[in-house]
Amino acid sequence: MQCPRMLLIYALATLLTFVALASAGSRTIVDDLGFKVSVKLDIRRVVSLVPTNSEMVCLLDCERLKGGTRYDQFPEELVKRIQRRQTEIIGGGFDANLEKIVRLQPELILTNGPTQQRFVVPLKNLGYSVVSLWPRDMDGLVKDFLLLGELLGQERRAQSFIDDMRKRFQAIATKAQDKPKKRVYLQMWTEPLITVGNASFTDWLVGAAGGVNVFGDLSFDSGQIGLESLIRRNPDVLIFLAEQASFVKTLARRPGWSSIRGVRHGHFCFIHEPDIRRSIMFIDGLAKLHNCLFRAAASAQALPAEPK
Repeated sequence: MQCPRMLLIYALATLLTFVALASAGSRTIVDDLGFKVSVKLDIRRVVSLVPTNSEMVCLLDCERLKGGTRYDQFPEELVKRIQRRQTEIIGGGFDANLEKIVRLQPELILTNGPTQQRFVVPLKNLGYSVVSLWPRDMDGLVKDFLLLGELLGQERRAQSFIDDMRKRFQAIATKAQDKPKKRVYLQMWTEPLITVGNASFTDWLVGAAGGVNVFGDLSFDSGQIGLESLIRRNPDVLIFLAEQASFVKTLARRPGWSSIRGVRHGHFCFIHEPDIRRSIMFIDGLAKLHNCLFRAAASAQALPAEPK
Protein backbone atom coordinates (compact mmCIF):
# COMPACT_ATOMS: atom_id res chain seq x y z
CA MET A 1 0.00 0.00 0.00
CA GLN A 2 1.31 3.46 -0.87
CA CYS A 3 2.01 5.77 2.05
CA PRO A 4 -0.13 8.93 2.41
CA ARG A 5 2.88 11.12 1.61
CA MET A 6 3.41 9.46 -1.77
CA LEU A 7 -0.29 9.59 -2.56
CA LEU A 8 -0.25 13.31 -1.84
CA ILE A 9 2.80 13.77 -4.06
CA TYR A 10 1.11 11.87 -6.88
CA ALA A 11 -2.07 13.91 -6.58
CA LEU A 12 -0.20 17.20 -6.49
CA ALA A 13 1.98 16.23 -9.44
CA THR A 14 -1.05 15.28 -11.52
CA LEU A 15 -2.76 18.56 -10.72
CA LEU A 16 0.32 20.66 -11.51
CA THR A 17 0.90 18.84 -14.79
CA PHE A 18 -2.71 19.27 -15.88
CA VAL A 19 -2.70 22.98 -15.01
CA ALA A 20 0.63 23.55 -16.80
CA LEU A 21 -0.51 21.89 -20.03
CA ALA A 22 -3.88 23.60 -19.97
CA SER A 23 -2.57 27.09 -19.26
CA ALA A 24 0.38 27.15 -21.66
CA GLY A 25 -1.13 25.38 -24.66
CA SER A 26 0.18 22.09 -25.99
CA ARG A 27 0.86 20.02 -29.07
CA THR A 28 1.08 16.30 -29.71
CA ILE A 29 4.24 14.60 -30.94
CA VAL A 30 5.18 10.95 -31.58
CA ASP A 31 8.36 9.73 -29.89
CA ASP A 32 10.83 7.07 -31.06
CA LEU A 33 8.81 4.25 -29.49
CA GLY A 34 5.63 5.33 -31.26
CA PHE A 35 3.95 6.88 -28.21
CA LYS A 36 1.83 9.98 -28.73
CA VAL A 37 2.85 12.60 -26.18
CA SER A 38 1.22 15.93 -25.35
CA VAL A 39 3.91 18.58 -24.70
CA LYS A 40 3.82 22.27 -23.83
CA LEU A 41 4.49 24.80 -26.54
CA ASP A 42 6.95 26.66 -24.29
CA ILE A 43 9.11 24.22 -22.29
CA ARG A 44 11.27 25.68 -19.55
CA ARG A 45 11.87 22.77 -17.19
CA VAL A 46 13.38 19.49 -18.42
CA VAL A 47 14.42 16.35 -16.54
CA SER A 48 16.55 13.76 -18.34
CA LEU A 49 16.92 10.12 -17.25
CA VAL A 50 19.69 9.41 -19.80
CA PRO A 51 23.16 11.04 -20.04
CA THR A 52 22.99 11.46 -23.83
CA ASN A 53 19.68 13.31 -23.59
CA SER A 54 21.09 15.47 -20.80
CA GLU A 55 24.00 16.33 -23.07
CA MET A 56 21.85 17.25 -26.05
CA VAL A 57 19.51 19.43 -23.99
CA CYS A 58 22.50 21.19 -22.49
CA LEU A 59 24.06 21.83 -25.90
CA LEU A 60 20.89 23.68 -26.82
CA ASP A 61 19.98 25.46 -23.57
CA CYS A 62 21.57 24.12 -20.39
CA GLU A 63 19.57 26.36 -18.05
CA ARG A 64 16.41 24.42 -18.88
CA LEU A 65 17.85 21.11 -17.68
CA LYS A 66 16.65 21.00 -14.08
CA GLY A 67 17.41 17.34 -13.41
CA GLY A 68 19.94 14.87 -14.80
CA THR A 69 21.64 11.58 -13.91
CA ARG A 70 24.68 10.72 -11.82
CA TYR A 71 26.39 9.61 -15.05
CA ASP A 72 26.16 12.95 -16.88
CA GLN A 73 29.63 13.95 -18.12
CA PHE A 74 29.06 16.14 -21.17
CA PRO A 75 29.25 18.99 -21.99
CA GLU A 76 31.55 20.73 -19.51
CA GLU A 77 28.88 23.35 -18.84
CA LEU A 78 26.59 20.63 -17.48
CA VAL A 79 29.31 19.27 -15.18
CA LYS A 80 29.75 22.76 -13.73
CA ARG A 81 26.01 23.24 -13.30
CA ILE A 82 25.79 19.96 -11.39
CA GLN A 83 28.69 21.00 -9.16
CA ARG A 84 26.92 24.31 -8.45
CA ARG A 85 23.65 22.38 -7.89
CA GLN A 86 21.91 24.33 -10.62
CA THR A 87 21.03 20.96 -12.18
CA GLU A 88 19.95 18.36 -9.64
CA ILE A 89 20.94 14.69 -9.78
CA ILE A 90 17.78 12.59 -9.71
CA GLY A 91 19.61 9.23 -9.69
CA GLY A 92 20.26 6.90 -12.60
CA GLY A 93 18.18 5.66 -15.48
CA PHE A 94 16.60 2.84 -13.49
CA ASP A 95 16.69 4.15 -9.92
CA ALA A 96 15.65 7.77 -10.33
CA ASN A 97 14.10 9.39 -7.28
CA LEU A 98 10.42 9.94 -8.04
CA GLU A 99 9.97 12.50 -5.29
CA LYS A 100 12.86 14.58 -6.63
CA ILE A 101 11.40 14.49 -10.12
CA VAL A 102 8.00 15.66 -8.85
CA ARG A 103 9.62 18.40 -6.79
CA LEU A 104 11.43 19.71 -9.89
CA GLN A 105 8.06 20.15 -11.66
CA PRO A 106 9.34 19.12 -15.09
CA GLU A 107 7.42 20.10 -18.19
CA LEU A 108 9.30 17.46 -20.20
CA ILE A 109 10.93 14.19 -19.12
CA LEU A 110 13.35 12.52 -21.54
CA THR A 111 14.04 8.77 -21.55
CA ASN A 112 15.57 6.33 -24.04
CA GLY A 113 14.47 2.91 -25.28
CA PRO A 114 12.23 0.04 -24.21
CA THR A 115 14.32 -0.96 -21.18
CA GLN A 116 13.40 2.26 -19.35
CA GLN A 117 9.68 2.08 -19.97
CA ARG A 118 8.85 0.07 -16.86
CA PHE A 119 10.28 2.82 -14.69
CA VAL A 120 8.55 5.69 -16.49
CA VAL A 121 5.04 4.21 -16.33
CA PRO A 122 4.32 5.91 -12.97
CA LEU A 123 5.50 9.22 -14.43
CA LYS A 124 3.19 8.80 -17.41
CA ASN A 125 0.34 7.87 -15.09
CA LEU A 126 0.94 11.12 -13.20
CA GLY A 127 0.37 12.98 -16.44
CA TYR A 128 3.93 14.03 -17.16
CA SER A 129 5.07 14.52 -20.73
CA VAL A 130 7.56 11.64 -21.15
CA VAL A 131 9.35 11.49 -24.50
CA SER A 132 11.57 8.55 -25.51
CA LEU A 133 14.52 9.39 -27.76
CA TRP A 134 16.07 6.17 -29.07
CA PRO A 135 17.84 6.81 -32.38
CA ARG A 136 19.57 3.87 -34.05
CA ASP A 137 21.43 5.75 -36.78
CA MET A 138 22.45 9.24 -37.82
CA ASP A 139 19.14 10.05 -39.49
CA GLY A 140 17.27 9.16 -36.31
CA LEU A 141 19.72 11.17 -34.23
CA VAL A 142 19.31 14.23 -36.45
CA LYS A 143 15.52 13.90 -36.26
CA ASP A 144 15.61 13.73 -32.47
CA PHE A 145 18.04 16.64 -32.09
CA LEU A 146 15.92 18.80 -34.39
CA LEU A 147 12.86 17.87 -32.32
CA LEU A 148 14.65 18.95 -29.15
CA GLY A 149 15.64 22.19 -30.86
CA GLU A 150 12.02 22.78 -31.80
CA LEU A 151 10.70 21.95 -28.32
CA LEU A 152 13.22 24.29 -26.69
CA GLY A 153 12.91 27.07 -29.26
CA GLN A 154 16.52 26.50 -30.39
CA GLU A 155 16.03 25.35 -33.98
CA ARG A 156 18.87 27.42 -35.44
CA ARG A 157 21.32 26.29 -32.78
CA ALA A 158 20.34 22.66 -33.35
CA GLN A 159 20.82 23.03 -37.11
CA SER A 160 24.25 24.58 -36.56
CA PHE A 161 25.41 21.52 -34.60
CA ILE A 162 23.98 19.23 -37.27
CA ASP A 163 25.68 21.09 -40.11
CA ASP A 164 29.05 20.82 -38.35
CA MET A 165 28.49 17.15 -37.61
CA ARG A 166 27.61 16.37 -41.24
CA LYS A 167 30.80 18.00 -42.52
CA ARG A 168 32.94 15.97 -40.16
CA PHE A 169 30.96 12.81 -40.87
CA GLN A 170 31.42 13.18 -44.62
CA ALA A 171 35.20 13.37 -44.23
CA ILE A 172 35.22 10.04 -42.38
CA ALA A 173 32.70 8.42 -44.73
CA THR A 174 34.80 9.42 -47.75
CA LYS A 175 37.88 7.76 -46.27
CA ALA A 176 35.94 4.59 -45.44
CA GLN A 177 33.98 4.10 -48.66
CA ASP A 178 36.80 2.76 -50.84
CA LYS A 179 38.29 0.45 -48.24
CA PRO A 180 37.35 -3.20 -47.73
CA LYS A 181 34.93 -3.71 -44.87
CA LYS A 182 36.41 -5.08 -41.66
CA ARG A 183 34.53 -7.73 -39.69
CA VAL A 184 34.20 -6.36 -36.17
CA TYR A 185 33.39 -7.70 -32.72
CA LEU A 186 32.66 -5.09 -30.04
CA GLN A 187 32.57 -6.39 -26.48
CA MET A 188 30.45 -4.58 -23.91
CA TRP A 189 30.96 -7.04 -21.03
CA THR A 190 33.32 -9.88 -20.26
CA GLU A 191 31.53 -12.48 -18.12
CA PRO A 192 29.17 -13.32 -19.66
CA LEU A 193 30.19 -12.09 -23.10
CA ILE A 194 27.87 -9.26 -24.14
CA THR A 195 27.96 -7.50 -27.49
CA VAL A 196 25.74 -5.24 -29.60
CA GLY A 197 23.13 -6.22 -32.18
CA ASN A 198 21.38 -4.42 -35.02
CA ALA A 199 18.98 -2.56 -32.71
CA SER A 200 21.88 -0.53 -31.30
CA PHE A 201 23.29 2.83 -32.32
CA THR A 202 26.72 1.22 -31.97
CA ASP A 203 25.93 -1.22 -34.79
CA TRP A 204 25.36 1.75 -37.08
CA LEU A 205 28.57 3.42 -35.82
CA VAL A 206 30.61 0.35 -36.71
CA GLY A 207 29.13 0.36 -40.21
CA ALA A 208 29.72 4.09 -40.68
CA ALA A 209 33.35 3.63 -39.59
CA GLY A 210 33.86 1.05 -42.35
CA GLY A 211 33.16 -2.17 -40.51
CA VAL A 212 30.57 -4.92 -40.33
CA ASN A 213 29.31 -5.98 -36.93
CA VAL A 214 29.68 -9.78 -36.88
CA PHE A 215 26.60 -9.95 -34.65
CA GLY A 216 24.65 -7.45 -36.73
CA ASP A 217 22.15 -10.14 -37.69
CA LEU A 218 20.86 -10.32 -34.12
CA SER A 219 17.90 -8.08 -33.33
CA PHE A 220 18.86 -6.80 -29.90
CA ASP A 221 20.45 -3.62 -28.62
CA SER A 222 22.92 -5.52 -26.50
CA GLY A 223 22.83 -9.16 -25.48
CA GLN A 224 24.71 -12.24 -24.37
CA ILE A 225 26.56 -14.41 -26.88
CA GLY A 226 28.61 -17.61 -26.65
CA LEU A 227 32.30 -18.01 -27.39
CA GLU A 228 31.52 -20.72 -29.95
CA SER A 229 29.40 -18.27 -31.94
CA LEU A 230 32.14 -15.64 -31.79
CA ILE A 231 34.72 -18.16 -33.04
CA ARG A 232 32.48 -19.13 -35.97
CA ARG A 233 32.03 -15.49 -36.96
CA ASN A 234 35.81 -14.97 -36.83
CA PRO A 235 36.16 -11.15 -36.67
CA ASP A 236 39.14 -9.30 -38.14
CA VAL A 237 39.11 -6.67 -35.40
CA LEU A 238 38.13 -6.90 -31.75
CA ILE A 239 37.11 -3.73 -29.90
CA PHE A 240 36.99 -3.67 -26.12
CA LEU A 241 36.01 -1.08 -23.55
CA ALA A 242 39.08 0.38 -21.84
CA GLU A 243 38.18 -1.16 -18.49
CA GLN A 244 38.43 -4.63 -20.07
CA ALA A 245 42.22 -4.38 -20.45
CA SER A 246 42.89 -7.02 -17.80
CA PHE A 247 40.56 -9.44 -19.58
CA VAL A 248 42.30 -8.85 -22.92
CA LYS A 249 45.71 -9.56 -21.40
CA THR A 250 44.53 -13.09 -20.62
CA LEU A 251 43.17 -13.91 -24.10
CA ALA A 252 46.20 -15.98 -25.06
CA ARG A 253 45.48 -18.29 -22.12
CA ARG A 254 41.73 -18.52 -22.73
CA PRO A 255 40.64 -21.64 -24.64
CA GLY A 256 39.39 -20.94 -28.16
CA TRP A 257 40.26 -17.26 -28.44
CA SER A 258 43.52 -17.84 -30.34
CA SER A 259 41.54 -19.34 -33.24
CA ILE A 260 39.95 -15.93 -33.93
CA ARG A 261 41.64 -14.04 -36.77
CA GLY A 262 41.77 -10.70 -34.95
CA VAL A 263 43.32 -12.30 -31.88
CA ARG A 264 45.98 -14.13 -33.93
CA HIS A 265 46.89 -10.88 -35.71
CA GLY A 266 46.78 -8.80 -32.55
CA HIS A 267 44.22 -6.40 -33.96
CA PHE A 268 42.68 -5.10 -30.73
CA CYS A 269 41.43 -1.61 -29.97
CA PHE A 270 40.20 0.03 -26.79
CA ILE A 271 37.52 2.68 -26.54
CA HIS A 272 35.65 4.36 -23.72
CA GLU A 273 31.91 3.85 -23.45
CA PRO A 274 31.16 7.57 -24.05
CA ASP A 275 32.84 7.17 -27.47
CA ILE A 276 29.83 5.16 -28.67
CA ARG A 277 27.06 7.19 -27.04
CA ARG A 278 23.81 8.17 -28.79
CA SER A 279 24.55 11.88 -29.02
CA ILE A 280 24.88 14.47 -31.74
CA MET A 281 28.53 14.65 -30.60
CA PHE A 282 29.28 11.09 -31.75
CA ILE A 283 31.84 12.11 -34.38
CA ASP A 284 34.92 11.87 -32.17
CA GLY A 285 33.99 8.30 -31.29
CA LEU A 286 33.32 7.48 -34.93
CA ALA A 287 36.79 8.76 -35.86
CA LYS A 288 38.34 6.53 -33.18
CA LEU A 289 36.49 3.51 -34.54
CA HIS A 290 37.60 4.27 -38.11
CA ASN A 291 41.23 4.69 -37.07
CA CYS A 292 41.04 1.44 -35.15
CA LEU A 293 39.71 -0.54 -38.11
CA PHE A 294 42.12 0.68 -40.76
CA ARG A 295 45.50 0.87 -39.16
CA ALA A 296 47.84 -2.06 -39.86
CA ALA A 297 47.59 -4.91 -37.40
CA ALA A 298 51.24 -4.40 -36.55
CA SER A 299 50.45 -0.89 -35.34
CA ALA A 300 47.30 -1.86 -33.49
CA GLN A 301 47.00 -0.31 -30.07
CA ALA A 302 49.26 -1.91 -27.50
CA LEU A 303 47.55 -3.50 -24.55
CA PRO A 304 47.29 -1.11 -21.60
CA ALA A 305 49.31 -2.00 -18.54
CA GLU A 306 47.55 -4.03 -15.88
CA PRO A 307 46.11 -1.86 -13.08
CA LYS A 308 48.41 -1.74 -10.05
